[in-house]
Amino acid sequence: MIRYSSIAISSFLLGAFSGLAQGEPGDYTALSNSNIRAAPTTNSHRIGYLNKGQRIRVVGSAAGGNWHQVRLDSGQMGFVYSDLLAADASQASPADRTTPTGGPTPAPEGAFSYIVWPTNGEVIPGGDFVVVFGLHGMGVAPASVDKEYTGHHHLLIDTDLPPLAAQIPNDDNHVHFGRGQTEYQLTLPSGTHTLQLLLGDANHFPHTPPVMSEKITIKVP
Repeated sequence: MIRYSSIAISSFLLGAFSGLAQGEPGDYTALSNSNIRAAPTTNSHRIGYLNKGQRIRVVGSAAGGNWHQVRLDSGQMGFVYSDLLAADASQASPADRTTPTGGPTPAPEGAFSYIVWPTNGEVIPGGDFVVVFGLHGMGVAPASVDKEYTGHHHLLIDTDLPPLAAQIPNDDNHVHFGRGQTEYQLTLPSGTHTLQLLLGDANHFPHTPPVMSEKITIKVP
């Protein structure tokens, strides 16, 4: 119960602070290993992680410039403490940036999915756990329902994103949730594993732009 309460509070804070993006946008580089927070405070829920030297897109600033607002590859917004990022010397022009495309079904700009649990870097003894799905900016509907700005989840296990303009595969590495499920009991063997969510339309095609989560890594001892 505590976990879900903190996430709900973080989601509220993200909405409250998202209007504070006022800094110079551009590509920045992480000066050290850094957490990406849901809101501009160290007490906020961690939604991502940057390795030293990794690049991230900054769209503005918050909290008097002490935090940079960043956009993750999935479209999700977050915050990184400003002292941990440095602006790149050369910035690509807008014409050099491309937005990935998927199938024919449109998704609203800024929509993204996310994994509520487990979090990135989680160690899960026994490897038997429930993956909890989250979705921002769209609704969940069964695969048979063709309704604007809805879709159903697909969990990618130990694999990269499939071709985004084709139907999402259906196998052990691409698990479909065509009934509109938002959680999944998963058992994994010992080792290091990756998890990622990808939303699909009524015909199992990714949307345009694709609606997906960040890829996380977990370990089963």
